Amino acid sequence: MDKGAFLANIAARLGREPGSAPAPRDAIGAPAFWADRKTTQEERTATFCARFQALAGEIVQCADEDAVRECLDRALRDLAPGSAGAWGRQAPWPVDVEDVLERWSVRRFGESDVLDIEVGITGASFGVADTGTLVVETGGAAGRTVHQIPLVHLVILRESQIVQSLGDALAQLRGAARDARMPAYVHFISGPSRSSDIENDQTIGVHGPARVICLLLRDRTADVTKTAGDLA
Repeated sequence: MDKGAFLANIAARLGREPGSAPAPRDAIGAPAFWADRKTTQEERTATFCARFQALAGEIVQCADEDAVRECLDRALRDLAPGSAGAWGRQAPWPVDVEDVLERWSVRRFGESDVLDIEVGITGASFGVADTGTLVVETGGAAGRTVHQIPLVHLVILRESQIVQSLGDALAQLRGAARDARMPAYVHFISGPSRSSDIENDQTIGVHGPARVICLLLRDRTADVTKTAGDLA
């Protein structure tokens, strides 16, 4: 079948004349009933935790910043890595964990080699409730190798950073871009790295960490109901 006949066959199945303009789109973007869902912070947090864990992510809930530091210290003690790395000191850390990082002599991005670390420690920009996804912006002191290279990724997230949908996160990223705060990369992390071959045999941890552990600070100050429109 030549090209013309091939395209004519497709056009006929779509009910169009070959070469005609595409039909106008009735809708662009997410429908209103989906984009404008009103959810509470408690609901978003519960959904995020459930879906992140369903994807084999691990959640450690922390009542305050001291608990985050204690949980990070305990995680490093339990994992006992030969080497650990973390974002640099000037990175956008959700919680100050400098004393823990210094106690464990953690290598810092931009100051030391982090290409052979076994555990990487970072913050995150958002958690997405709908998909159980962590959104991590990189650039400057927040180097992407810290969470791409190691076998285990420890990520610190505040409850107030959890949004309902990917659209909500993208709206905030778009707003930051308008303010000329463009990250080098934006990574969407939904649990440990998964890879499947042509036989659909899945392997964990080949192209990224085999474990992703989220230290979640329950810092909700008010149970605020939001929609995507509030975040644009």
